[in-house]
Amino acid sequence: MQLYFIRHGQSINNARWQDDGYSDHARESDPPLTETGVLQAQYAGEFLAQKEDLQKDLTDDLQNRYAFGLTHLYSSLMIRAVQTGTIISEKTGVPLTALPQVHEVGGVYLENVVNGVSEISLEYGGSPEFFARHFPNLQFYHPIESKGWWKGGREEDSAPMQRAKEVLNFLKECHLGSDDRVGVITHGGFYNYLVRVIFQIALEEPENRNLPYWYSFCNCALSRYDFNNNRVTLAYHNRTDFLPDELVTY
Repeated sequence: MQLYFIRHGQSINNARWQDDGYSDHARESDPPLTETGVLQAQYAGEFLAQKEDLQKDLTDDLQNRYAFGLTHLYSSLMIRAVQTGTIISEKTGVPLTALPQVHEVGGVYLENVVNGVSEISLEYGGSPEFFARHFPNLQFYHPIESKGWWKGGREEDSAPMQRAKEVLNFLKECHLGSDDRVGVITHGGFYNYLVRVIFQIALEEPENRNLPYWYSFCNCALSRYDFNNNRVTLAYHNRTDFLPDELVTY
């Protein structure tokens, strides 16, 4: 199994964060892509769709210099991820399947502090009707709630680590031991949990922000992990060489 993590394209929140000098900013609970994000997804889709003849006697193609050959494509149900995944699906011809568990840390919510007290909005994300109208080709393993896929509120701090474990177990159950090449469109914060679970790093610490390191993951960047014979190989991380310089964002 080859596993490709793909971060979504630049969202409205990402753009505001970058424009504000990476400081706190007004955010949307489930932001769409910017025009830059759409372009990034198009470049990523074209890159993932490319195919050239592979001379197996010369290389095992650890850098995908000849092809990717994706067989499966999953996506978070946050709007920016589904937009990114839809574009990549159209470019590669690989159907896009919902994997709600790879959503960003916290879920769909807004926080408002009033007199020192935090108030969390109660939102539910996209509904079946919303996805059917805007992303008719998106496939679902399991139906989602009529009011939306998200449970409402902000998830507990301990939840992302558990989700990462469940996601990795799901992917292994479905694809380990096969020649499947699996793409997963996810988010920067949650990707850090996935890396920690893959390599068994500080699993006792439930919060990324309490650790003295961070795995940067640019918008629409690619990271490849190969799972063979009980061994995991990190082929590359945060690959953006297919993007023009002006489209490399964080």
